[in-house]
Amino acid sequence: MQLNQQTDFALRALMLLAQEEKNNSPRLLTIREISEFHRISRNHMMKVINTLVEQNFVEAKRGQNGGLKLNRPSNEIRVGDVVRALENNWNLVECFSPERQNCQLLPSCQLKYLFHRALNAFFEELDQCTLADISIRIEPLIPKTASKGT
Repeated sequence: MQLNQQTDFALRALMLLAQEEKNNSPRLLTIREISEFHRISRNHMMKVINTLVEQNFVEAKRGQNGGLKLNRPSNEIRVGDVVRALENNWNLVECFSPERQNCQLLPSCQLKYLFHRALNAFFEELDQCTLADISIRIEPLIPKTASKGT
């Protein structure tokens, strides 16, 4: 199993925003700052941020002093919720998908139940952790003198 690239980029962006939340004087970060910090294309990051805004994880403010911040405190955003919101396919094997159940073993197979339990355990573990838990640095990662602009 592998998370898609959008989920990876989203978690990285959220961790950076959570880190900023912990600074003594938090500020809004721009898409440019986040994409440059993570060395990710600005276009990719823009798509990811749009999804995070749509899913209510991030608030975007427009204008000269605009930027991005978490929509709620980092200790209220569970990693499992982020992964669920960004991933669109949890069909680990063919029989998870109702339209693709062609396996000849299906009537007696227990494999899908094992994978269901494993997937549930995966999310139980992710639900134990918040953005605050995985964003523990206390010094700013991006200097306040960094360029502005989304």
